[in-house]
Amino acid sequence: MLSEVCLVNSAMLLLLISILSVTGAFAVAASSDSRPHPLDPLSAAELTAVSAAVFATPFVTARPLTIHYVGLDEPEKADVIAYAYSTSSSSSSGPAVLPRRALVIARAGGQSHELRVDVTNASAKSVISHSVHRGSGFPRFTTGEIIAAAKLPRAYSVRRRGLNLSEISCGVFSKGWFGSREEARWRGARVAKIQCFVKNAATANAYTRPLEGVVLGVDIERMAVVGYRDRVVRPVPTAEGTEYRADKVWPPFTGPATVPGVGVQPEGKGFQIDGHVV
Repeated sequence: MLSEVCLVNSAMLLLLISILSVTGAFAVAASSDSRPHPLDPLSAAELTAVSAAVFATPFVTARPLTIHYVGLDEPEKADVIAYAYSTSSSSSSGPAVLPRRALVIARAGGQSHELRVDVTNASAKSVISHSVHRGSGFPRFTTGEIIAAAKLPRAYSVRRRGLNLSEISCGVFSKGWFGSREEARWRGARVAKIQCFVKNAATANAYTRPLEGVVLGVDIERMAVVGYRDRVVRPVPTAEGTEYRADKVWPPFTGPATVPGVGVQPEGKGFQIDGHVV
């Protein structure tokens, strides 16, 4: 009896080991197939690796260094087609492996830098190319730059208008044209246009009450006002009639609520979503 029990237990143990072995094999296969699609956006881990690579690269040593854009550096179309073919075929070699790379636009030392970072292996990330942008244009504003620049011009804007600083809010916009004299003086500088508005508790739509006649330029790199002209004082539009929120507007915009619509697909949805692929 004891020998029979031992034989049964041995058989069950062998069966359990076989099941675990097969499960492990499937797990390995699943993990090998869990690589991102070549056109998938960068993951959080990849973004972290990109940032670390950029700040560690010897190509850009100036500080402060600000990253303005990070995005997938898309592979060539022919390579993506080859990848798609390899995943749909029964090839024993498995799907093709394409490198994962990121395009980075950064600002440091008064220059715009374009870098490409290989994050195929996030633990061995590396900057594989670097160039300095020599043409026209600058990187987009960062949130920190917008907040800092918007605080600069308010004191300038109220000199002739009898307004309190608490009534003024300013926004940062692309520079535009300030005239040939200013353009010549600011050539090569990263200058933004600042436009200010008068706030009022009677409306949430501050953009309808611009502070007209004021022209301001801010050097984003130096975070300083470099141009100011107060040409003419114009009346600030009133807040009356500027409300746009549905729960606060007046007739005829306060009619009965519309009847809700319903979309129906009696045979089910006609699409499938697999990760980022539709």
